[in-house]
Amino acid sequence: MFEDYLEDSFHFVSAAVKQTNEREAKRYYRASVFCAINALEAFTNYIGDAFAQSASLEAYEIAFLTDKKFEPVGGEFKTTEVAEYQRLEDKLRFLIGKFVPSFDFETMPCWSRLIEFKKFRDSLTHPRQDGDETTVGEYKAKIRLGMSSIIEIINHLCKGIFKRPLRKKLLELKI
Repeated sequence: MFEDYLEDSFHFVSAAVKQTNEREAKRYYRASVFCAINALEAFTNYIGDAFAQSASLEAYEIAFLTDKKFEPVGGEFKTTEVAEYQRLEDKLRFLIGKFVPSFDFETMPCWSRLIEFKKFRDSLTHPRQDGDETTVGEYKAKIRLGMSSIIEIINHLCKGIFKRPLRKKLLELKI
């Protein structure tokens, strides 16, 4: 599903660029932002589910990735069906730290750009003002950096976990 969301995000940006009406362009850009972050969330959930099926990680790690509570049950710790949601950034930090040990969160531009892009998405999801003050140019710049960061991070994880890069058609999605 994450691949569809990446392609959807690209589709909405392409539609936004063609718009002459500012309001219409912003609609497409917002949809693109939401799809891009959803792609990263879907990818992270896919990884968590894959590890849950293979049981190749510790139970508490799988619980963390799949948003399940890991708690004492009858004298031992078990994963329960109780939801305990984790932040996307925390899941990514765990996965990158475990499978891409050379990744430096302090110096890798894709990480800081992702965090900024997620803050931007959060500001759209939970607006503090009545109107959309973001210009079309700002949308275009933010989605370009955000989308490229998301693709780069997913690619790092694919190489670290699966020992192969993200599909070429997704790596070529350039805004």
